[in-house]
Formats: sequence, structure tokens, C-alpha cells
Amino acid sequence: MNARIGVLAVIPLLVTACAAGSHNKVGGQTTQQRHDQAVAFAKCMRSHGDPSFPDPGPGGAFPNENGSLDRSSSAFKTAQAACKKLEPNSPPDQTLLQKDYQRLLKFSACMRSHGMPDFPNPTLDKGGVGITGKIDPNSPQYKTAQAACRTLEPGPGNP
Repeated sequence: MNARIGVLAVIPLLVTACAAGSHNKVGGQTTQQRHDQAVAFAKCMRSHGDPSFPDPGPGGAFPNENGSLDRSSSAFKTAQAACKKLEPNSPPDQTLLQKDYQRLLKFSACMRSHGMPDFPNPTLDKGGVGITGKIDPNSPQYKTAQAACRTLEPGPGNP
């Protein structure tokens, strides 16, 4: 299966929540406000036709590949139009993206050392962090490696 996994898309524990007490301001919003706005947008996208739209990461950023729909499809455009008022308008916190990227580099190396020799490194751009490659998250090898590497995933309980 050719999949593009973003922080918080297919890898279950990469669905992250904002750390409690985070009040860093970027673009006039606190990290918590950006995150809350992005969560509302994700829920709206799911309820308006993109059921696989992911939750955001801790800084309010979404994975590189958002949801199951092609961004040029009419279904995606319809969902996006319906949710426009909730769409986050401030850029994701680049410090948090860099932190997630560094952590995912370690996660990828761990996955390779635990039975997934072809597990790819993450990619980083201004909009998010993601992992692209042929990954079957239901395979026994993936599940075993993921269990061994769980503490390296960004997310709740994994600073």
C-alpha cells in the first residue's frame, strides 16, 4: 500500500493534542487557541464529506496529506467551503513542527531497527510533517516495530 502518513494521520499515537498550559503566541493566537481552532476545522471537514480528515498536531498543523480526498475533488472543495469559517489562518508553529520532525527521524530509525528496514524518514515543509512510503500499518511487522518505538512518537505523554 502506498501511503502518505502525516503526524497524526495513520500512525495512531501520532494524533496529538496540545500540551496543557501551552501559551506560546504566534500570529496573535496562543498555541492552545490555534490547536482548538484546527480541531474544530478537522471535525467540520469530517462531518462535511472527508471522513478521514486528520486531527492537527500540537501546534495546529495538519499532516502533509490531509484526509482521504483529493484536494482538487469536488467533495473536498465542498467540505472546505462548508468549513471555511473554521479554517485556521495562522501558520503552524515552526518550532513544534521542527520538534516533531526531529522526533519522527528517531521514530523512523527505530522502526527500521525493529524489523521495517525500508521505513522512510519524515518530510518537513511549512505546513506539516509527514511520512511517505509503502507502509502497511496493519502488518504484524509494523505493529511489532510500532510497539517498540511508541515512546518516540510525538503525542500525548511523549513530549
